[in-house]
Amino acid sequence: MARTPAGINRLWDVVPLIAADHRIAITFAVDEGSAFSRALAEELAAKGALVEQWEEAVRGEYDLALAASDNGELHRLRAPLMRLPHGVGYHRTTPDGTISGLRAESLLHEGEIVPETLVVAHDDQLGTVRAVAPELTPKVLVAGDPCMDRIRASETGRAGYRKAFGADGRRLVVLCSTWGRFSLYGKDPDLPAKVTAALPADHYRVALVLHPNVWSRHGTLQVRAWLRHASEAGMIVVPPEEGWRAALVAADVVVSDHGSLTCYAVGIERPVLIAADGGPEVVPHSPMRRLLDRLPRLDRQSPLRQQLDDTIRQGDIAGDIAESIFSRPGRAAALLRQRMYEMLRLPEPPWHAVARPVPVPAVRISEPDAFVVQAQQDGEQLVLQRFPVVPSVEERPSGYLVARDDGADPGLLERAAVVWSEENQEPRELLRRWPGARIAVCRNASGDITAELRDGTEVVAQGSVSVSMAGSVLYWWDVHNRRRQQKWHVDAGTLSLRATRPEKPRSED
Repeated sequence: MARTPAGINRLWDVVPLIAADHRIAITFAVDEGSAFSRALAEELAAKGALVEQWEEAVRGEYDLALAASDNGELHRLRAPLMRLPHGVGYHRTTPDGTISGLRAESLLHEGEIVPETLVVAHDDQLGTVRAVAPELTPKVLVAGDPCMDRIRASETGRAGYRKAFGADGRRLVVLCSTWGRFSLYGKDPDLPAKVTAALPADHYRVALVLHPNVWSRHGTLQVRAWLRHASEAGMIVVPPEEGWRAALVAADVVVSDHGSLTCYAVGIERPVLIAADGGPEVVPHSPMRRLLDRLPRLDRQSPLRQQLDDTIRQGDIAGDIAESIFSRPGRAAALLRQRMYEMLRLPEPPWHAVARPVPVPAVRISEPDAFVVQAQQDGEQLVLQRFPVVPSVEERPSGYLVARDDGADPGLLERAAVVWSEENQEPRELLRRWPGARIAVCRNASGDITAELRDGTEVVAQGSVSVSMAGSVLYWWDVHNRRRQQKWHVDAGTLSLRATRPEKPRSED
């Protein structure tokens, strides 16, 4: 039974444990009583799932029912029910003050216990269940967390995930937001753009994970429109269906809130910086409350880069709190499958139940249309920092402006010191079009980078360096080093190169 995107994502961790068995046929049904369930049936059908109408499903008879939601009319299902959590533990309250995931009215119906099995991740959660409905205690299965196990099983593939996120040689900053007005994104929707603008693009990569409910509630079109300025400036928007676990594995630091991803991040010992503490939504004295009290807080009035670097240097400090959230490490798949086959009254199949690593996500990475560039020379060493220009962020570092001819705002192009184009065209034409620019840079049909300075000097550059990077280096050379040393070393984070001052006219190169 599916009701929300988060719930169906959890079911995808469990259904494969029985799906390969020829003795079992699986049907999905969507209880559309939630504001977040509107597109679930279509999404399930698109994955090839057999989907029944809810009213048909409650009239049928089944040997096992799986659900990862405590809402809806689960008592109507004519099958032994396994109720799974759709997140980590029970640390969040609902607007009416009950604990999310443990509403007594969904666990008991007219005095009868609804789930045949209630799955929890840790022994400490037994007390929480007992306080809500003591009758349920014999029905509880402490199985660990199948999602956490998959994340841990993915650690050996970290290099591949980092490559997918473009984080080779960069520090990957992952912003994670649950849903609601007390979340990271709900409290400060401009934070992703501000973080993107504050970090040099060749030294850092920024990725944003939004709770599936955000996407479901507002729609993909609206959410991507809200995030457009930051995503076009290089921020990766992780799809709601899959990719967030790979992002956590790949991360150097996680900026988060009171959502489950904070727990998963500390579960694999990633440094976490808290940007929103959940306010009244966090259950007092819960592991999440203790975690939020211990982890460092983001100060929006202080430099963001320094705080991120300090958090990385400090490392994971969750310690014993993480141990109080997850138990039975690596055993969730086996424990859950064993119980499901007991409920099905079938012997287990001969193959092992194991946690599968998560897939490498297909994410889109855009090169910014414009950079603010800072250059600092130390002998033969030139250090470049290129900060992406995010239109919605007014505060920018000092430096010279480098902008792309066919992408940047015309207002930026009019102020740009360097204009570049990926098209095969004459740099002279770019200088004519943008009279305020000092240098124009293009890539010709042979793959070489061609540039022209305002005084008519022509330069040809060879190598795999990007056109925008070449323009950034040439501006510094033209203004600060044109008549001086012959060679220098350029360090730009992910890129290290040797640059040589041209000695001959272009016709003799």
